[in-house]
Amino acid sequence: MATQASGGEWLTNLQFVTVETFIIQFLILLAVLWVLNKYIFRPYLAYLDEWEAKQAKVQADYNNAESILEEKQKQWDEMLEKARTKGNSVIEEAEALANSKKDKIIADAETQAQGTVIAAQKQIENERTSMLSGAKDHILSAALKLNEKIFKDEKASKDFMSKNIDSL
Repeated sequence: MATQASGGEWLTNLQFVTVETFIIQFLILLAVLWVLNKYIFRPYLAYLDEWEAKQAKVQADYNNAESILEEKQKQWDEMLEKARTKGNSVIEEAEALANSKKDKIIADAETQAQGTVIAAQKQIENERTSMLSGAKDHILSAALKLNEKIFKDEKASKDFMSKNIDSL
């Protein structure tokens, strides 16, 4: 218990607090603060400033990268739109060319078919005329033979039949 009393007395006994000890303690505090400031606080603050500068640069680079990305995306979209437009125009040109060739082929085929039909009609007409002429000659000769056998006069009937056979 005596030690407790002496400890308590020491706290209440202010004999060690003097102006000289206060000044020495204050000077030691200033020296400690100066050492801390010079070797710890300033380098740490410089490190923090450097770190903040790096973070700001990284943020600026990130923002710059975003703007570059947006610009490249716009360029990509423009190029894609141009390619689509060009592709569509190429398709339209190809369709137009195919349609014109199709129309030309159809027209040529129709012309050729009409030429074939006309040639066939002419050939049919020529064959019909040839057949009629052959039939007329055959009928005339048969009629003349019949007339000669019946009337025994070949010449009179031949003139009459030659003139009238053309009207058939």
